[in-house]
Amino acid sequence: MTNLEDTIEHYRPDYLFLISCMHNIRDKPDFARLEVERKNARVLGPNVKHIEYTKLIGIEDAWHHTTMMEVFKILGEIKQECEELAGEDNCEYYVGLSDGTALITVGISFAAVLHGMKTYFTRGRRSYYDEEYVIEVENLNKITEIKNWLESKYNTKENLKYLRAIINLEDCGESSISSAKIADMLEPYTQKAVDNAMNVLLKKGLIEKEKKEDQEVKRNRTFYSTDLGKLIIKLNPE
Repeated sequence: MTNLEDTIEHYRPDYLFLISCMHNIRDKPDFARLEVERKNARVLGPNVKHIEYTKLIGIEDAWHHTTMMEVFKILGEIKQECEELAGEDNCEYYVGLSDGTALITVGISFAAVLHGMKTYFTRGRRSYYDEEYVIEVENLNKITEIKNWLESKYNTKENLKYLRAIINLEDCGESSISSAKIADMLEPYTQKAVDNAMNVLLKKGLIEKEKKEDQEVKRNRTFYSTDLGKLIIKLNPE
């Protein structure tokens, strides 16, 4: 129950959904739901009073080959329900990976990215954590952020052609990749257009630029792809 208390304290949610395997749903999960509905601040901290809606959802089998797809479906239904509850307000979604059972946790990691939700892990209380118990899963959340960005406008994916050009040049053994070299490869795009795209990709963490003696190079910049950039291209083939 302390994990739930720390999560509520950290995120201060308006809506709270608890997911559990049906095998033990009437034990701790149902007790947690009851305490949230009772607004029990003694057990779950003062921010439990601000939760407007809570729901406990059961998954039939935590070890079945359909478990991951069932989790994907459930998160989609949760997202739709939140949008209906919020009306014209925008929702931000956080999905926890701690205390999950078997393939449910794997399914949450998979489904959260596809649904544009951020993930976190709430660890048990230890003195050496300095009261920092909730940790956002940065790598997964970055993939989610990029996915949401690419889907935000119809032309956002155009930026990927510049990233793809860098990776193609790297695959050909190029080690000094400049805007001019990318522009030559992507004719008729101008070097100015490439420079603008490089600034966007840099901000998103999809590429990095060369540094000399730990100082940023302002002119005649050269670029290289990041691991995140390579992964995004693999997830978005031509």
